[in-house]
Amino acid sequence: MLRPQSAILLISLLLGIILPGCGGRGASVRYDGRLAAADSLLRDEPDSALAIITALPTDCLATEHDRAYRDLLLTQARYRAYVTATSDSDINRAVAYFADCRPIDREKLTRAYIYKGAVMDELGHPDSAMLYYKHAEATAAPDDYFNLGYVNMRIASLYTDQVSQDSISIIKYKYAIHYFSAINDTDYLIPCFGDLGAVCGVKYPDSSEYYLSHAIYLAQKYDSTKQYTYKSKLAGLYYYSYHDYKRANELAMDVFRHGKDYSLDGQYFYYAAWTYLKMRLLDSAMFILKETPKPKDAVDSMNMLHLEAEIAHVKNDALNFSSNMLQSREKEIQIMTNSQHDNLKVTETDFHRIKAEHLQLDATHKNKNLVFILIAFCCLTLLLAWFIIHQKTAIKRNIEEKKDVERMLSTTVSELKKQQQRQQELNELQGAVSELFGTRIDALNELYNCIKFKTKAENNNRLRTIIPLSSVVMGMNEDYQPLDVKLPNSFWMKMKSSVDGEFNGIMSYIEKSYPNLAEKELQLFCLLCANVPPQIIKLCMNYTNVKSVSNRINVIIKKKMGLKMTLDELISQYMKGEL
Repeated sequence: MLRPQSAILLISLLLGIILPGCGGRGASVRYDGRLAAADSLLRDEPDSALAIITALPTDCLATEHDRAYRDLLLTQARYRAYVTATSDSDINRAVAYFADCRPIDREKLTRAYIYKGAVMDELGHPDSAMLYYKHAEATAAPDDYFNLGYVNMRIASLYTDQVSQDSISIIKYKYAIHYFSAINDTDYLIPCFGDLGAVCGVKYPDSSEYYLSHAIYLAQKYDSTKQYTYKSKLAGLYYYSYHDYKRANELAMDVFRHGKDYSLDGQYFYYAAWTYLKMRLLDSAMFILKETPKPKDAVDSMNMLHLEAEIAHVKNDALNFSSNMLQSREKEIQIMTNSQHDNLKVTETDFHRIKAEHLQLDATHKNKNLVFILIAFCCLTLLLAWFIIHQKTAIKRNIEEKKDVERMLSTTVSELKKQQQRQQELNELQGAVSELFGTRIDALNELYNCIKFKTKAENNNRLRTIIPLSSVVMGMNEDYQPLDVKLPNSFWMKMKSSVDGEFNGIMSYIEKSYPNLAEKELQLFCLLCANVPPQIIKLCMNYTNVKSVSNRINVIIKKKMGLKMTLDELISQYMKGEL
């Protein structure tokens, strides 16, 4: 009996024989039947489609349009099968062909632009991704509802990741809903309604409630597990915006009862405990906390610690309240610190993958080298064994017992002196490190105390109050907006001192070697070297968005300092003494 994948491949080959590709560019172009079969599987079975396309090398396709079609389908199948893109060479060939094709195959050109944007987004170029998404939107036919809905959804998702772009995201999600509704595509309508409700959030609570409720309705109607994700978000809306803890509890408890069946993370269960706390049902809150799955990441762990602290507060357990709040604060600082390492981890993963491929190509050569190394190692081992035996025999024969004892005593005294010197150096190093990180912690505490937020009071500016960042992260539920941050000179002195201590005076070197750098540019260097998260740097330097941080530092290094390297490479070369 044929396996499902074998049956799919057999059907694809038969279609390739029955429907061969023929003709050149033009309205009558017919594509290879095997490619058409793979295209039909892309949405529901992307892994099978990828297997079919991969089994069709480019050189087995007779025409140029078939090869371009294969490049498009290969990129699309990889994206839908969650294979991270490492290059845009395949989709570039598809875009170039379909853009030059006369008459234009609009549907395939639209798809080519869409997945060129998706690849650029995965490669870390959101601006280029947005450009190609807009090309796709302009190219699509008026009745191509699926591609128009999909590209608007992608644009909305991309805008959601940017600061102060919520209004554009809302408009694009509404366009996507309009197009998907025209073809009754519930697979995409559900996430569009849900994500639109999440974007509206506390800023537009009534709209958020409507869209989340509709997403839940559709998910229940079509038996989608997403209903519990959106129920959790709706519970959060009732909790924070309306303070309707009873309705929030009903939704949260539904998520709690069914979430385990779908292996939902613990973060989706916390609202049940919070609402019970607000309703003064401590035993129920403690039961929910006990039954909640263990935290899977630092954010989940921080939320659980915060919840345990609130339970301790209600129980008047000051010791556990202080302990849990302190651990929650430490987790939050750890999350902000680790966020900047995510991109480095992705780059490191790509590097190891490319390195593995390179090693695989050179396997034969490596095996030869390994044999040579083993032979050399055996020879050296035999030589060393002979030398040791010869030395032992010579020592026993020529050295007297008294000289042996004197030499042992001398060696012991010398080793003791060396250990004492090493211990002294270690103590000095530990003292320097403690002082360095103490200065760094003092500076960061001063930084967080300087970042202020202004609470919003409706129609009454006199009721607005100023609160520090530390109050916001301790769990306040008020609406707030950041104020301009003005940091004192004492903060910059501490931060510069800690960075110079960690990196052997790098800030002093930059100030002396590049006098054309402005004070604000030096401060940006200092914050980045100190591993301050980009979100905090944005507030400190009054930038408009987080991306301005990396863009600005690249401009400073390349244009004002005249160096062709990144900040990490600059620090690395300085520490190695190569600058």
